[in-house]
Amino acid sequence: MRRLQLIAAAAAGAMIFSACAKKDEATEGQAAEAAATPAVDLAAEEQAIRNRSGEWMNYANAKDAASIANGIFTPDGTAIMNDKAHKGSAAIQAGMEKQMKENPDALVSWATEQVRVAQSGDLALETGSFNFDPDGAGKKPEVHGSFVTTWVKVDDQWRAAADAGGENVATATP
Repeated sequence: MRRLQLIAAAAAGAMIFSACAKKDEATEGQAAEAAATPAVDLAAEEQAIRNRSGEWMNYANAKDAASIANGIFTPDGTAIMNDKAHKGSAAIQAGMEKQMKENPDALVSWATEQVRVAQSGDLALETGSFNFDPDGAGKKPEVHGSFVTTWVKVDDQWRAAADAGGENVATATP
């Protein structure tokens, strides 16, 4: 009986040792993989998105809908403008061209308030505020609003996958 207990104890010890060794090997493998994968510089990625957003604003004020639709957005991106969703490059470009034709003297500007980049470095969310003056120095009132843009990294470049904005709702006075 004592001999069976010793054999059982030895077998249990061997299994425990074996499990610990496998865990150590897995931990070492994960550590090696993490060391081989470079850390994402989140601050640099945030700045890259801010730069792309500025590039987009320049295209908007140059009335270059094609560069926005085909260079800023992903081919399957979605832009929500004037309460309408435009899906895909062709629809985004057509929607922007229509808006630009209807407001040829329009000026737009926006300010990024926050960029949140995923730890993976391939997905981000930008939020901010915008001003849209439909007739430049004309009599139409300026529109103030907020926006949110979802960015994805495609071929090492940030592209807008979805963008939506709308006029700010006036806060009710008590």
